[in-house]
Amino acid sequence: MTQLKAIKHPTPQKAEKVKKLFIAGVGAVGNTLLTQVSKYGSERSLRVLGVCNRKHTLWYDRKQSNYSLKNLLQSPAKSWDEIIEKLAAYEKGSVVFVDSTGSSEVADLYPSFLKNKIHVVTPSKLANTQSQEKFDLLHHSAAENGVQFLYETNVGAGLPLIHAIKNLQYTGDKIIEISGVVSGTMTYLFSELDKGKSFSESVIKARALGYAEPDPRDDLSGEDVARKFLILARICGLYIERDELVVESLIPDELQSVDSATFLEELHKFDASWKSRLNEANKQNRTLRYTGTLKEGKINIGIESVPKSSSIGQLTGTNNILSIKSRRYFDQPLIIQGPGAGKEVTAAGILADIISI
Repeated sequence: MTQLKAIKHPTPQKAEKVKKLFIAGVGAVGNTLLTQVSKYGSERSLRVLGVCNRKHTLWYDRKQSNYSLKNLLQSPAKSWDEIIEKLAAYEKGSVVFVDSTGSSEVADLYPSFLKNKIHVVTPSKLANTQSQEKFDLLHHSAAENGVQFLYETNVGAGLPLIHAIKNLQYTGDKIIEISGVVSGTMTYLFSELDKGKSFSESVIKARALGYAEPDPRDDLSGEDVARKFLILARICGLYIERDELVVESLIPDELQSVDSATFLEELHKFDASWKSRLNEANKQNRTLRYTGTLKEGKINIGIESVPKSSSIGQLTGTNNILSIKSRRYFDQPLIIQGPGAGKEVTAAGILADIISI
């Protein structure tokens, strides 16, 4: 992997006040954002033009300040061409498109929004984790069209991780190493193991609580953490593709290809090996955590044995913690810690991005 010059992020400039929003995806996060805008939008001069889900589009009356979804299912069928045309008709740079869908179809539309001078804000990692070439084109398009593409919630939900890294670079600092835990799901799993719960029991409980995906292999593969570290590496100026990352999967080889129901039923067969692995760590007064490290142009992701007394070793719930070592923060790295999952903090992070434009 070759390290080339850092990406030139657009310098924040004075811009006209952005007041109009369109929100795609009104599930847990999108609906929570809508509620937050209803509550705080008027004092921030924010107005929601409309929302859409997979099938329908609901346009709001300009006099509304309290946004409801009750008429969404009776609304006209969704048409992306119509949505883009309507949003592009407003004053250039005055509209923010918010994507909370997690859909690759929607992520592929970002260039069209940016070309029409519509800002894009998203918690979705899909666009930023495509090829390096597509990543560069997307960010350069935002800069060329004088609009913002913001994605603070790609890593750490509402934690200001990306903001902190960009600000260090804006002010001439150089990032040397980034390490820590950026998966609330993994924190929960391993903190449950610390309590004496079995691995299979912990996975099933995480799924039931909504901390893990319906098919927990989506989390256990380490792919979520890989995508987050790929984004962190790229905003640090590394030119890197997904296949260059070293990622440890927690999925047993025998259960890689079975259906999700069989996976959950058979997972208990591997509890003993997990217990043995944790006991070995406990003998040294250590515990296990799923961590990532970006250092010297390389990314390594997997299980790490850490001291129980360390900040990482004491993580519980769905907390994340990231250590940022730079030329300025070398002897004492910058530490950012807090909840790395949850609809309220994620929606608040999106709202912060909107307000910052």
